[in-house]
Amino acid sequence: MRTGLKVTALAAVVAMAAACGSDDGDSTASGGGSDGELTEVTVNIVPFSPNAVLFLAMEKGMFEERGIKVNLERAASPIPVVASLVADQAQFGFVTTPVLINANREGTAIKCVSAIDGQVSPDRDSSALVAAKDSGIDSLDDLEGKSVAVVQLASINLIGAKKLIEDAGATGTEYVALPFPQMPQALADGRVDAAVITSPYVEQAVEAGAVTLANPSSDLFPGGTIYCYAATASYLEENAEVAEGFAAAMEEAILYTKDHEDEAKATLVENLELTEEQAQAQILPSNFDPEINLESIGEIQDLMEEQGSIDSTVDPADLVWKP
Repeated sequence: MRTGLKVTALAAVVAMAAACGSDDGDSTASGGGSDGELTEVTVNIVPFSPNAVLFLAMEKGMFEERGIKVNLERAASPIPVVASLVADQAQFGFVTTPVLINANREGTAIKCVSAIDGQVSPDRDSSALVAAKDSGIDSLDDLEGKSVAVVQLASINLIGAKKLIEDAGATGTEYVALPFPQMPQALADGRVDAAVITSPYVEQAVEAGAVTLANPSSDLFPGGTIYCYAATASYLEENAEVAEGFAAAMEEAILYTKDHEDEAKATLVENLELTEEQAQAQILPSNFDPEINLESIGEIQDLMEEQGSIDSTVDPADLVWKP
């Protein structure tokens, strides 16, 4: 199995980022000018449907109202996002709870600043564990000795899938790191037997015949915080006012989206290059509660320890920024 790579891979990427940190004089990480200029920040995202709330906040001017101009950068998974934060190439970035925990365990102090779209809704999910068409797999116990694609080997998707698969009695499952956009084709080609895949790519896989087996996030962590926009502790200490504005804009956008979900989904046409029909068919897996759920972060850490992926823990309260 390849899961043993996850912590060391994170540490190596972050160390490289620290060694190669930005020294080009880019001022986007600092405060704005004295003449009403906006403070520019880069937000590093992993493209998926819940980013619709961030896109909506940008479109509605919620950041600009707080003196912030957001620039977007994209990454394949949260680990390179952490590297970009450490290297000062981004000020805020998408991380999953396991990556947040591992980074802090390895000495990289990053903290959740805001939710992405809210907490996990117990009755709807934008990600799923699916089996390839014609694979003969129609239940979790059929994954005995099979290969399952996850976006990275330190992901919330791996932890959730592993828990459900092992609870079903299946053993010997191999977990393979693969970017979300590549998963539908990998399933169709038979290169993997199953995948934990998120919107908008899960819809492509299901339309091609993939079979949904479970929804790990909502099955295991209803009402939980499984991802967030984070920043380094050093950036937060030096730019508390910017961070407060960022968090306030995201909170406003999350609460607004609760009653205007169609508007949020419409932003996916331009930002994720979906058709209008595809955009409106997306699921935002949120209860639209903007609070970070500390208890769920602790539960996820406990599960990581139980699975043997970590041998020490951190205080969940240290992982969330408080102004």
